[in-house]
Amino acid sequence: MGKKIVVVLETDPEWGGQHQYALMLMECLLEMADIDLDVNAICCSRYWRKWCRENKIHVLDTSWLSLCEREQQYHIKHSLLSRIYCTFMSEIGKTLRKEKVEAVLCTTQGMFIPNLNTKVIVPVHDLMHRYEGQFPEVKSEYKKRELIFGSKAKYAWCVLTDSKLGKEQFRESYSNCMTRGLPHIVSLPFVVSKHIARCEEAFVDVPSKYVFYPAQFWEHKNHIHLLEAVALLKDVIPNIHLVLVGSEKNNGRKIQTYISEHELGENVTIKGFVSDENITYLYRHAVGMIMPSYFGPTNIPPLEAMALGCPVAVSDKYAMPEQVGDAGLLFNPDSPKEIAECIRKMWCDEKLRQQMIKKGYERVNRWTKKKFCKRLEKIIEKL
Repeated sequence: MGKKIVVVLETDPEWGGQHQYALMLMECLLEMADIDLDVNAICCSRYWRKWCRENKIHVLDTSWLSLCEREQQYHIKHSLLSRIYCTFMSEIGKTLRKEKVEAVLCTTQGMFIPNLNTKVIVPVHDLMHRYEGQFPEVKSEYKKRELIFGSKAKYAWCVLTDSKLGKEQFRESYSNCMTRGLPHIVSLPFVVSKHIARCEEAFVDVPSKYVFYPAQFWEHKNHIHLLEAVALLKDVIPNIHLVLVGSEKNNGRKIQTYISEHELGENVTIKGFVSDENITYLYRHAVGMIMPSYFGPTNIPPLEAMALGCPVAVSDKYAMPEQVGDAGLLFNPDSPKEIAECIRKMWCDEKLRQQMIKKGYERVNRWTKKKFCKRLEKIIEKL
């Protein structure tokens, strides 16, 4: 019997990038050839229970520790008592001891990490509540997020970040919580899941020429400045068209209002949440993918776009320029004029588009799934 690892799975497809990341981790664990692994799961959604059943993954009959804010504060403050309770009294602790689990791999960053007598590996995709705290979706969650990320710094064995900058930001933010050289902080950049790369496309009824932005309608996704850019282009490119997909979240109504007030109904299509097959179609047939998000350090959509032959233009913030390299166009997300100019270039210059597509393929092939899995494998070998 190989190393016994438990993966905590709580996403649904509607979660977007977090769900794709969880899929990638699971795919890699199942494909590792150089380590004898016994992969088990704790499933918090129907999607994952079905997925594990189809892939013959044993699902443990337990759930992750659910703690209110006051209880989380107690666990952070009283390490020894937390260790005793979590290891010997909590349901999850008893299950991990009984099953002789060597490590727990969490697949999302929003989980509080208790003081378990088991090594925990956990991702930290962003700390934007610290670096972009003006947005309501993170401002209202600041205290909660500090407890969650503080628990990772104090009790996790290894933290996975999306970039070198993400690694620096975690250390800068939580070094005061880290002890005895732990957690290990490893940069494990996103890579496109084979689920997306090999996904069959399904037709979507949109204009034949359009730019595409796949993002949930959070304020930090910066749809309004993108719509302002479309409004600027409407007079010079009458057939300019933007396709948006994503769940409504906290900015959906404002976006709809802006479209109505600025008479952009003929220039913008909103499809809401769509399937992976629809997403694949929209990437492959778009003039380009435009991402004016304020959050980073990196994001998954630019990688998906480049892998599917779609040119990209992204914000010049954090590690986004490093992520796309010379394959993408950059703009200041505060400047609708700069966003509009990037759209105009992709819309009007087919030679440039073809160069961007070629460079995009080259870019995503520099950091492949094979390399992602190999780095994850090295982490697990050290357990």
